[in-house]
Amino acid sequence: MMFGALFWGVLSDTHGRKQAFNWTLAVTTFFGIIASFAQSFFQLCFMLFLLGFGVGGNMPVDGALFLEFIPKEHQYLLTFMSVFFSFGAVLSSVLAYFILPPNSCTEDDCNVFEENNGWRYMLAILGSLTFLMLMCRIFFFQLQESPKYLISRNRKHDAVLVLRKIAKINGNNMQIQASDFQTPANTTNPRNRSFSSFPFPNETQHAKVEFTSDPISYIKYKTSSNIEVVMSLFTRKWFMTTILVWCIWTLVSFAYTMFNVFLPKYLESLGLDNGESDSLMQDVLKDYVVYSLCGVPGSLAAAWLIETVLGRIGTMSIATFGTALSVFLFSVVKSHSSEIISSAMVSFLATLNYAVIYGYTPEVFESKVRGTACGIASAFGRVAGIIAPMVTGLLLSISVSVPLYVSALLFTISGVCMVLLPIETKGRQA
Repeated sequence: MMFGALFWGVLSDTHGRKQAFNWTLAVTTFFGIIASFAQSFFQLCFMLFLLGFGVGGNMPVDGALFLEFIPKEHQYLLTFMSVFFSFGAVLSSVLAYFILPPNSCTEDDCNVFEENNGWRYMLAILGSLTFLMLMCRIFFFQLQESPKYLISRNRKHDAVLVLRKIAKINGNNMQIQASDFQTPANTTNPRNRSFSSFPFPNETQHAKVEFTSDPISYIKYKTSSNIEVVMSLFTRKWFMTTILVWCIWTLVSFAYTMFNVFLPKYLESLGLDNGESDSLMQDVLKDYVVYSLCGVPGSLAAAWLIETVLGRIGTMSIATFGTALSVFLFSVVKSHSSEIISSAMVSFLATLNYAVIYGYTPEVFESKVRGTACGIASAFGRVAGIIAPMVTGLLLSISVSVPLYVSALLFTISGVCMVLLPIETKGRQA
């Protein structure tokens, strides 16, 4: 997922949103289904790596594309869209509850190569559902390239064609000319510009290089173009926001992964302590369904709160500090019911927090670097997600509470980073 976030994010800024938008889901679908037929642990890991490569591009690409097609008064819908992450988590938890226990067994109880097929059924069903979404994406609506992306690459005539198609689909015959567009350097008021002007290669130069007979020149050009996109994020006006956003993604992902990795183990140990080992898997999965369900209203609350006086920064800051407090409470409560309540609070507030971060990140970056900036931010989050389970394992050897304390601390630090963000995107055209 880390490599996918980097690759697809940069690709969406250099080759367009549409290609990356379609290919990320296609890659995810194909390798998700193929993974269910893996005959060895190595094959499974390899297929899941490629599946993650596709999934990793979804967040930076899909959010950027959606944001560039809606007016600023409806940008809150990007935050609302994160409710489908919660729906997906609930669906996966429910499927796991019904599929895994009756179709799973340990090595001591059965032949795991022939009878332990619950994970295969899960991957096959989820892959099939993703395939259905891919078919809907291809056949139910004709996606156009982002006009904002085309304008940012000086492809005004292509942007005109796209806007005319969109107008026609909506029953509007308005005439749009290339002369109606401002040049990319002037599309943003200098007072609100997200970063200082940076010399991007224009599309005419790109065409000359692309069709040359010398492939080395083309590779050098594309490499230079990608580097320039990344370097533009570190100009004087943009440096603070870039660093803080990337730190937020890293810290929140690290803290949330530590809690998520810890939660099933803690619930499992609680079940064993109470002598409930016979139905342990069902009980843990049942608790996870409740945990996932509590995240659904978090996304809905986020979509409303960001349009209030709190704005984006205030909403995610309060939610993050609240998540830190909830994680701490989870570490000190003793009864099972108290743990369910405190974990539900974590789910609600963390989902609210993630929903705002997911919407804020593409909002705050300008179109010409949006995919790259979001892709790198997502990649940092994926790196944190890789390291967090290993760190959690080490901390668990000290005490079962230590990972929770660290998670709460990281949430607190990320909340401070949010307070320091210099740009509030409420009411600001992305």
